[in-house]
Parts: sequence; structure tokens; C-alpha cells
Amino acid sequence: MMRRVYYRFPSRFDLNFTIGEPFARAIGRIAALHRTHTNQRRGADLYKHDILLEIADDRTRFLPVDLLPRLADEVTESADFRISIHETLLRAEGRRPVSEIVFLVRIVDRGAQSEVFVVKEGTAGSMDALGLKDLLKGACE
Repeated sequence: MMRRVYYRFPSRFDLNFTIGEPFARAIGRIAALHRTHTNQRRGADLYKHDILLEIADDRTRFLPVDLLPRLADEVTESADFRISIHETLLRAEGRRPVSEIVFLVRIVDRGAQSEVFVVKEGTAGSMDALGLKDLLKGACE
């Protein structure tokens, strides 16, 4: 049992919210988003968002969550994730990559709830911290 934290996680964050799930269940459901995708329509265009999750390892790097099959059982207290969302424009003439959106997410055990801190790296992409909040809360419902 151990915490999985990234030592360069910023002390300032874009958004802080709580998830009404215990820590182990919350990180298990969020980790289930790895290698999934969502679609979003903006005007006449359709965008695909491919989601990749990595978890902190040895405080200095990240590993894909699928390398830790029993993630919810092995992590306690706190977990830092790097969530990469690849945004692709889907059109009849083909797909066009638009951007890569990267978030750092810290989930902290608060008993019956889990506290979440979100930091967006850079300004690329159309999704902001509130969009990620909706995605994470949707995964935990």
C-alpha cells in the first residue's frame, strides 16, 4: 500500500471539487477511463476525444494505468494522474488531429468522499478544467 504522488505537482490548481465516492472506488472508476473516447459536436463539426491515463510512479514519472491491474487495492491516501486527451476532428474526407490536452489530477482520500485537484498544462485544446470535472464526475456516477 502506498501513495502515488508526483513531486512536481503544482501548488496552485485550476479547480478543486469533491467526488461523493470513497477513494478506492473513485480511482478505480477514473482509471477505467483509460483508452476510452468520447464524442462532442460543436456546430457542424464532430470531435473525438481519446483519453489516456497515467499514474505517478517513484515521484518522478508516470506509468500507464493498465500496467497496474490492482490499482484501487495498491494505492492509499493520494494518487496523481496525468490525463492526456487527444482531440481529433472527424469529417467525411478523413480525420485531422487538432490538439493534445494534458491535465494533472490529484485525488485525495477524505473518508466517504474524495477530493480532486485539477491543473491544466498549457492552453491547447477546447476542454478546460470544468470539462474534465464533468468527465470525472460522470465516470464516478
